Amino acid sequence: KCVFCMSGKGRDDGRAWSGIRRVRAEIAARFAEGALSIGFLGGEPTVYPHIVECIRLAKSLGYRRIALCTNGVRLAQERFLDQALEAGLSRVTVSLHSADSQIEESLVGVPGVFEKKLRAIKNLARVRDAGRLPDGLSLNPVLCRPNASGVSSYARFFSELGISDIRFNFVWPQAQVEHDTAIVPRYREVIPHILNLTLQNERTLKMTLSFGGVPYCVLPRLLQKRWAFLEKYFYEEALNLPTQVSFFSRDGKGVADRFDWHERSRNDFRAKTAACQGCRFDGVCMGVYKTYLALYGESEFGLGRKSG
Repeated sequence: KCVFCMSGKGRDDGRAWSGIRRVRAEIAARFAEGALSIGFLGGEPTVYPHIVECIRLAKSLGYRRIALCTNGVRLAQERFLDQALEAGLSRVTVSLHSADSQIEESLVGVPGVFEKKLRAIKNLARVRDAGRLPDGLSLNPVLCRPNASGVSSYARFFSELGISDIRFNFVWPQAQVEHDTAIVPRYREVIPHILNLTLQNERTLKMTLSFGGVPYCVLPRLLQKRWAFLEKYFYEEALNLPTQVSFFSRDGKGVADRFDWHERSRNDFRAKTAACQGCRFDGVCMGVYKTYLALYGESEFGLGRKSG
């Protein structure tokens, strides 16, 4: 129900859950090909009826890192969390977008969900501190117009709850927000808030922070010359590991659509502008979402040119 969900209701209407036999075969096949890390995500993997069985299978096969990307609601239930951990869950990323309950609930479309997510985060921090989440705990907020001005207060709020790892992803204008300027801001509107947070992080917070979907050329020129800063906060290809995604056919019987997410995002969903030619970051920049360019044009981009 999240307004910006890439796996939202409009796409998934009419799709039944994949049968457990097929999912088991997929997990085993990817391990046989050499995969050592597996993630379950999008829309909400914890409501899949066989999710704990899938985690257990991955662990038994030898996957070293088993992750969930989740809204966290079911992890507010200690019994379910214990079942997932005992099955082999080693990392959790929680999608929580604001420290303001009203903003959070307006973005995710579920009244009262904020308190459940907070309970889940407290549960997860507790088991992490007990050594039961060896690959860590992080938050994965979508950076959009309603929450952009609050990113610093967000980081401080969750730092006090024991969170030390946050990945902000700039909203992808697609599905129901493709043309929605109330949700999709311009880069130039959010960059001051991002930079204020990075300054606070350098001085006091000392968290692991990063920002996805933010081209280097929208940052101030002075910062464009500081590669250590860019690599720490904005370098999307720093760990360009193969990320293989499997989508099953609508009827659940056909050949799966398998692709590398990193490559598809760069080649199919993003584009380089005319100003990218000769840019010093061309080799490492993923480009700009095509739908963003359709919404706002190219005027913000190009300050990373070598001649500049």
